[in-house]
Amino acid sequence: MKLEFLLCGSPTDGFFSQMAFFRLCLDALGGDEAQARLVCTFGDHTVEEIPARWQPWFERIEVHWAHPPGAPNPAHMHQHEMRFDLLDPGADLSVLCDADVTVLAPVGAMARELLTEQALGGVIAHYHFPWEGRDRNPGRDWPEIARAVLGRDIATPYRYTLVPQEGPPETPFYINYGMFAGPPAQLAAFHARDRALRPGVVAQIGDWWAPQVSLALTCIDLGLPVRALPMRWNFPNDPIADRLYPQELEQIVFLHYLRSRGFRRDRVFADAQAFAQFLDQPMDGSNAVFQRAVARITGGRYPFPG
Repeated sequence: MKLEFLLCGSPTDGFFSQMAFFRLCLDALGGDEAQARLVCTFGDHTVEEIPARWQPWFERIEVHWAHPPGAPNPAHMHQHEMRFDLLDPGADLSVLCDADVTVLAPVGAMARELLTEQALGGVIAHYHFPWEGRDRNPGRDWPEIARAVLGRDIATPYRYTLVPQEGPPETPFYINYGMFAGPPAQLAAFHARDRALRPGVVAQIGDWWAPQVSLALTCIDLGLPVRALPMRWNFPNDPIADRLYPQELEQIVFLHYLRSRGFRRDRVFADAQAFAQFLDQPMDGSNAVFQRAVARITGGRYPFPG
């Protein structure tokens, strides 16, 4: 199976180190993952070069610069958008990831499911989406924004994932953008329409969360097949997730280390001291899963093994 993974970020030690570790994880898995294309797009830059200290780990990473050096880049959108422009139409499955996501197990099961249905997949977001500066009722937000952007009502068949699960469904296919996957042709079709819808979403809620909200509306507008995946496919290092999804905790494929409990995501791989402190301190739950994976893949050595 031909896989590709597309990450984006800014040219900082934090992002360089996260991307380097992602490549190590793919290589450690072997098989299709080790042969996978890894693309990293950068914005917010003034020069177009990878620092010498990170170059050895970027030899098998395809690097692209998303805008001219020093150009404006509101909400870091250029590097995000560029990933869609770089999709390989010859790939079987394309996976867009945040840089603070790592892959710990083969993705074949997800790939087969999405390819069979020609569907787009992701894990439903943790909470109701944040409206900038407005205190709104989740029960009317999605209908309100759908009428404003799409001109019609929409169904909300899913539950947010880090809230009690006994309540009624209240969200469409609104996923955490840490992992979004599908056949490249479907992702390209999605993106073409998403670009057209996005300004209407921005007018409603502002720039920052617009891509995540417009993702849901675009899939509805195009009638794209979608799959709300189990938590293992974008598991946050969050004690609430550990408690709500103990079985998924034992089967994590993509671990999203976005929480700052015990370590900083932008420093954990960026310098030797932070790396050593992370490996030495007691961890539990999903953080312990992450810690064990890092120790195994790197052998506890810093910089990473070549």
